[in-house]
Amino acid sequence: MRKKIFLLIAVLTIVVPLLISALQHVMAMPPRNTVEVYLSALASGDRERAKSVSTGRAAEAAGKLEGKNLAARVDEISTSLQALGRDWARVKATVELTLKDGTADVGWYELDVMKEAGGWKVISLREDAPDLSGWDLVGGSSKDVVAAREVFAGYLDALAAGKWDEAVKYLAGPARKSIEASRDVLSKGKIIGRVDDLQSKLVWAKGKEMIVEFSYKADAKAVELTAELYHTPQGWRITALR
Repeated sequence: MRKKIFLLIAVLTIVVPLLISALQHVMAMPPRNTVEVYLSALASGDRERAKSVSTGRAAEAAGKLEGKNLAARVDEISTSLQALGRDWARVKATVELTLKDGTADVGWYELDVMKEAGGWKVISLREDAPDLSGWDLVGGSSKDVVAAREVFAGYLDALAAGKWDEAVKYLAGPARKSIEASRDVLSKGKIIGRVDDLQSKLVWAKGKEMIVEFSYKADAKAVELTAELYHTPQGWRITALR
């Protein structure tokens, strides 16, 4: 009898967590699917599709798509459920895009969704930051470090040559948005001069993201900074410089 009780407890210990996990997965799917539809529609400029799965401020954002002539291709959307309440959920999303000019981009967002009579609707959209969390004590792949160095070197060379459009191709996400916002000022001349003695060291990596420390000399002046990079379908791209 005692063995049967122990066996039952052992089975329940395994089965119950699996059932809970499966239930959570099922409950998370509708809000996550709604987010994916909404973000795909926004990226492609499909105003009516975006409005059909949104309300409030999110629907207003979709309504502003008219005349924007957007034609980005969504390569991948990954979502994670951050919170789930009674007819409400918060979802984080990473969106990989190929822009109209053929270059790669990536964006991070946090969305709130509500369940209404017509189903789940996105009610708000906010830009978010990448989730750079977790331990990396091994140091990642040397191949990735080489690739990151080539991307950063290409970016610096383009800036030094005053080739603005070429420099932007090495960027994605916040870094690209920031430098494009300053385009009118920065594109009028060279931002930096000659770059020598470029050194790189990987300090953290996880999945499609990594942080690399760079040091170099620009016009004989020593410079040190860290770069956050994301692996797009077109290779590594710089998303932040600090």
